[in-house]
Amino acid sequence: MLDPAKLVFDEVAIWVPLDHPVSLERLTEGIVGADQRFISMAFRLAEAFYANEGPRKNGEPAFTHPTNVALILKLAAAQPYVIAAGLLHDLLEDMLDREKESTGESGPKVDSACRARFAEDVIRIAERSMFPRYIAERLVEITWTLTRHKADLYYKSISGVFTHTDPDVRVAAALVKLADRMHNIQTIENYADDEKLYQCFKNLFILNNAKQLVVETRARRADSRMVATLEKMFKKNGKATFQAMLCMVHTAHIDDVLFPVVTYLTIALRKFVLEIQGLWKVQDVTLEPGAPVWSLYHGIVRKYDNRLHHEDAEYEAQTESELNYFRSTFASLGLPDDMLRRAIYYKDALALMEVVASLLYREDYVIRGFECSRMCRRGRNCMKAEPLLAAGH
Repeated sequence: MLDPAKLVFDEVAIWVPLDHPVSLERLTEGIVGADQRFISMAFRLAEAFYANEGPRKNGEPAFTHPTNVALILKLAAAQPYVIAAGLLHDLLEDMLDREKESTGESGPKVDSACRARFAEDVIRIAERSMFPRYIAERLVEITWTLTRHKADLYYKSISGVFTHTDPDVRVAAALVKLADRMHNIQTIENYADDEKLYQCFKNLFILNNAKQLVVETRARRADSRMVATLEKMFKKNGKATFQAMLCMVHTAHIDDVLFPVVTYLTIALRKFVLEIQGLWKVQDVTLEPGAPVWSLYHGIVRKYDNRLHHEDAEYEAQTESELNYFRSTFASLGLPDDMLRRAIYYKDALALMEVVASLLYREDYVIRGFECSRMCRRGRNCMKAEPLLAAGH
């Protein structure tokens, strides 16, 4: 008999990543036949490739990441080929990096050659494992869709996922990206505080698009298993992102001197959410001394949108205007700039936590103007320059 308390915990639990490569036995447990053989061969292909890669930023072996991504997908009950895609999701991009390092060459010809070699490897293991070729070819397309070319902005690479014209590729690639970003956000301990928050914002963009993909897949009555896995991955990624930001808030070293400012900021956020009902769209803002404290939360999505678009001048200008606001508004407290900057960091983390929680638990909530298709209509530079993808816009 199932333990109801355990079922409740399993629903809310945020899966804890392993700090070492996940074993093949764990990834294939309960999977049989051609599916098991295909995952096993994909595992060996990735294992051999990453044996020659240096460690991750946090010192873990390189193979730790793809196996953890695959494990997250398995825990979410993803289909076997999606688990295999998790194992291989970075391999093509890393092949391109190696090619550039060894030859100094890059560009469409190199991309095409690397993709062809990768496709040959995947089709070969499909044939050897008696796995369906058409699904193996889909995996190649998923991996190519997830491959970020170094000339691309981050939005451009993500846009290829959520605007792909093949709905099966679109959902599968979104699943892998959600798992990939979930593991990344859970292993950001070596980043500086500002960079941690930036990494969380990347997840927020993906979550906003994933939520709309959930609605789309329900509406077109897609494969029920894929829909259930997508919903679970959306929730698990959202909770992991919220947890990462909560950790930042709790380790922000708020001492007695800074505590009053933090109190004002927290109360102002509640007013902004409950009374002003903000945080629901990308918006520009001009912050001037004398504006109410809740005005600090106007434009929070735009602020990090600028950074993600490498619009550094705009990002720095907003940060500086916030600092000037803090200097004037809280002048009587006599706080130095380093403390005021900590307060800005705390304020941003609070706001982005609120956005993630709203995405998770308000059924009708999305950030308007922050979707791939909307951004392209605004002329933002986010699309892959491929005819197949451009046709979907």
